[in-house]
Parts: sequence; C-alpha cells; structure tokens
Amino acid sequence: MSLEGKTAVITGGASGIGFATAEEFLRDLCERLSAVQESQLKSCNPGASIFYSKCDVSNKSNVEKAFRQDAVKWLGGIDILVNSAGILNESDPAGCVAVNLTGLIEGTLTAMDLMSKDKGGKGGFVVNISSIAGLEPIPFGVTYSATKFGVVGFTRSMGQELIFNKTGVKLMAICPGATDTTIYQNSRNSCLTFPWMLEYYDQLIQAFKTQKPEAVGQAVVKIITEGDNGAVWVSSEDKIVPVSYGTNSFLAGME
Repeated sequence: MSLEGKTAVITGGASGIGFATAEEFLRDLCERLSAVQESQLKSCNPGASIFYSKCDVSNKSNVEKAFRQDAVKWLGGIDILVNSAGILNESDPAGCVAVNLTGLIEGTLTAMDLMSKDKGGKGGFVVNISSIAGLEPIPFGVTYSATKFGVVGFTRSMGQELIFNKTGVKLMAICPGATDTTIYQNSRNSCLTFPWMLEYYDQLIQAFKTQKPEAVGQAVVKIITEGDNGAVWVSSEDKIVPVSYGTNSFLAGME
C-alpha cells in the first residue's frame, strides 16, 4: 500500500510525533494533509495541499467540526487518520484521560463514520499513538500509562475482522519508547504521581535511550504499508518491531 495520492488527518500535528509523521507522509507523496502547520511543512512536498484546523480533541464539538466540516471541506474525504494528540499531567487525571483516551476514541469513531464502506466511504486506516507505557507497568505517569493501555486495548478491539469486514477501516497502534518531544522534556514534574518520586526520576530517565520523533513518523508509515489490522508495533531506540500476542480465545469460535 502506498501513501501516494492519499489524504490524511493528524491530530497533534503541529509538533512532536504528529509533526514528524506529517513530514514522513509528505515525503511519501501524501497529496492532502489536515491538522498541521503549512509553512513549516511545505518544503517536504511542494505539490501537496496542507491545512491546519485548531481542535481540542477533548471537546466533542471541536472534533465534530474538525472532521465533518474542515476535513471534508479541505480534503474531500479521509484515507488515513493518525491520532497523535496527547498530554502527560498526573496532577489532572481527568484531563489526561479526556485527551489521551476519550478524545482519541471520539476522533476514531467520527473518522470511521466518514470512511466506512457501509456508510458509503472508501475504507481507510487509523493509526493510534500509544506508548511503551501502554504495554508494561511503569510507576511514573500512572494515569498516562492507564490511558495508553486503553489506547492499545481500544485499537486491538476495533482492529478485528468483524469490524473491518463491515467498514473497510484498518486500525493499528504504535507504542513509542522514550522520544525527544516537549512532553518528554517536561516530564520531570508532570509524570510524578507522588512528590517523593522525584528522587527516583533521574534513575528512570537514565534507563532509556531517547529517539527522535522522526523515528516514530517512519514507524507510522511502516505500519500503514506493512502492518496487519489490529497490529501493535513498538518504535523504540530507533527500532520498529511488531508486538506478538497469543490467540484470542474469546473469539476463537467466531468466523
């Protein structure tokens, strides 16, 4: 599958992993792109059309406008959605859940309503940005981790053949490791569930080798072009590998 001529919406596309993903999409000749800043991206693909839509993903009416009005008007339709918007703020659990999980779910369902073949759409792809903190327990940023576990569970559950056969939309997730973004740079205080954890923070940070956001952008392109429906991949220390899961015994009897 090639990105050439495709249209894409990227939430959180103005910086970090979202912006790096936009760059990779444009290098792969993605034709029309929404939710990123045009002036900084135009050099990647001078022939592409790039639009920016301000959207608070935790606000359902904002999501509805960004997808059903702005994206439809500017792009004509959506082939690819990347849910990259996210925050890390242990002092505001409700806000963290609203952006990282509820907003991602709302965005996915809204985009799928536009993409689904049973609604007259062409099908498409949804890539959700989770985290390695959504695969293994980490005692820092526990609310953040909970949302990222939720992203993995939502993606795997939505990425079942029962849903794909009806909608034609594939869902996949990327779990980045430590990535040099603003969230990571400012994590010293925002990831502390308890104040006394600060004395252990430096020890945690030293255990990780950071990667550039561009590595995750490349992983997003790779999972779209090579990944299976419902797949979860890790992008960490500049390596991109799929996560292996056992057979889903709950669905073993379904065809």
